[in-house]
Amino acid sequence: MRQLSHLGSLLRRSIVSKMANRPVSTSSYAMVKAIEDLETNPYFNKYAEKIAKMQKAKPEEFLERYAKGKEVKESQPGGHDFSKVAEKPKTVLPKGAYSHAPDKSLDSVMKTELLKDKTNEEIEYLWREHFRSKDAVSGVIPGHLYDKLHENAMKYTTFLFALPREKGFEFVVAQFAGHEVHFTPLINYQAYKENAPECLTLVHYPDLKEERGIVLMHGEYDKNIVNAFEAQNLVNQLQLYYNGADIEKSALLEKFHKKPEEFKHMDLIEQLEKIDLSALASEDKK
Repeated sequence: MRQLSHLGSLLRRSIVSKMANRPVSTSSYAMVKAIEDLETNPYFNKYAEKIAKMQKAKPEEFLERYAKGKEVKESQPGGHDFSKVAEKPKTVLPKGAYSHAPDKSLDSVMKTELLKDKTNEEIEYLWREHFRSKDAVSGVIPGHLYDKLHENAMKYTTFLFALPREKGFEFVVAQFAGHEVHFTPLINYQAYKENAPECLTLVHYPDLKEERGIVLMHGEYDKNIVNAFEAQNLVNQLQLYYNGADIEKSALLEKFHKKPEEFKHMDLIEQLEKIDLSALASEDKK
């Protein structure tokens, strides 16, 4: 049993390491605090470029090497154990409220007038900076990739993801509503259904898709349930299952909805072992 536990721990570490390499920005207080601590170091300027590259390419290693405070440590992979049943549901919504909710406009987050003369690269930089000091994930998705994701989301409006935790794997339910995705731990979904409190809410903004060919995305998470790396993990899995590029993952998605009696939760964990984020990178370049 001890050997199995050790193998499970190695698997979780391997999955977390792979997920941390995906260039979805995980803006969190922990990351900002680590950077602020570094900037007070008299040798920071000498190594600033090298440190910046590590922060972008290997955020997990960056925090492990440079983070000092308790709030920083708790934002690293494995910072949370299994979720407990919430004491109460969120405010009860009318039936069908998710599916009939109006889409949120980009103007509600950022003034689009200010983006007219900007390049796509400048827009991406401004977008990520906007969320840098918040408990949030953010990113820019190519329009063609989002079209695939959204098409599948409208066909398969609910799915389940396996999330590596400190002592195993926890299952998280994702529910699509228009251009939003609401994530909640399975244990809370079982207790409160659509009124379960979210641990992560993603919002996609297709406002610039026709003109610019990009879709802006950001997600706010409850840091008492998931941390920055766990939120990033869920976003990565969402894209890998819903972009239609992986035959096995697409088959699991279809089985979950059309043949639920054949669906096995362990298949999700097995897919984590095969995770290949380079597939997302290659899709981004098309």
